[in-house]
Amino acid sequence: MAKILYVAIGNEILMGKTVNTNESFIGEHLVAAGIPLDLTITVKDDVAMIANTLNHYWEQYDVIIMSGGLGPTHDDVTKHAMCAFFGKKLIFHNDIWEKIQKMYANKSFDLPEIAKTQAEVPQDFTPLNNTIGTAPGLYFYKNSKHFFAVPGVPSEMRFIFEDSILPLLLENYHPQPLFQRTIRTIGIPESILSTSTQQIKETQKTKIAFLPKPGMVDIRVYGTSEDEVSKIVKLFVQHIPQQSIYGFDNDTIEGIFHKKMMASGKTLSAAESCTGGLIQSLITDNAGSSEYFKGGVVSYSNEAKMEILGVRKATLSRYGAVSRETVKEMVLGAKELIGTDYAIAVSGIAGPDGGTNEKPVGLVYIGTWGKTGLVITKNNFSGTRIEVKNKTALYALRQLEVEI
Repeated sequence: MAKILYVAIGNEILMGKTVNTNESFIGEHLVAAGIPLDLTITVKDDVAMIANTLNHYWEQYDVIIMSGGLGPTHDDVTKHAMCAFFGKKLIFHNDIWEKIQKMYANKSFDLPEIAKTQAEVPQDFTPLNNTIGTAPGLYFYKNSKHFFAVPGVPSEMRFIFEDSILPLLLENYHPQPLFQRTIRTIGIPESILSTSTQQIKETQKTKIAFLPKPGMVDIRVYGTSEDEVSKIVKLFVQHIPQQSIYGFDNDTIEGIFHKKMMASGKTLSAAESCTGGLIQSLITDNAGSSEYFKGGVVSYSNEAKMEILGVRKATLSRYGAVSRETVKEMVLGAKELIGTDYAIAVSGIAGPDGGTNEKPVGLVYIGTWGKTGLVITKNNFSGTRIEVKNKTALYALRQLEVEI
């Protein structure tokens, strides 16, 4: 099995200004190919530090994949660091320069002189085709070791990885397939989930990972034995309350909701307060949602609740906007106003202010009208304002989804 290291280059990544999606892409695709990554690190744009990193890891790994720093500006120093470590000099390639000129031919601005540096390749390195951008990928082979450098721009990196790097690795190494399944849960904390399934153990060929995120937990089971992975997944399913499992693998709550609504032949409306339209946005993110989603209301103020949805002033005065009674009238109001079979309504306190002892921040009422009629739940969500809104939207879709 090949030992593979991924090195990301970039001050912006270290500063938290840029999210390194390249790492997840490379990791996911190498796992799927059966030659997973062993280590990933991030290094700043510094010739000495990049060269020292190569010096430290070169003998330890069979493959090193490096991304970032191949552009034409002063802070793009990766090629210089590669030359310093491998003892090479930069060679100008006329064919790469001609390709760059052709790419700029149809643009509305002149080709800057600095772009010529994109056609410089370290001596004895093989340029890798990049049809999306101007900087080619770079490949070097020595003493049974493979080194790749690719641009940090995600679209360019992905093209070069799939077009050149992955095929080359598959030619040189015998992949060991890694099987994985993900159980996706909602409404049950990680600690409780882990405690209630503690009798389920890893084996020599499998691993188990609990992956929490706001309001939900994924359980990932992976290993080299497909049969053992399947057996462990079945054990988890037997020990987790069925209402807490909303899907598997790449399933999403909004995706499952969409499929069930499309198959139902029913129509849907929504009335939102604290989520400000987020539920409707999640619904309409799915192509074809116009088949069932007829419209909705963002009734953020009490006036809007009364004037548009018909919520009674007496209800708001006695129980408040965040109450079971108000949400009931919002659900029924949306359903009647828009004329739909099903409806969703939410009202809550997203924070960070506005809470009281009786109605704390995070208190949200979710009302749905589905195949069995009206369902209203009281929820106490934790987290930031954005997290409370996101949880409310997803829990609302899940609440109605089981009623479709």
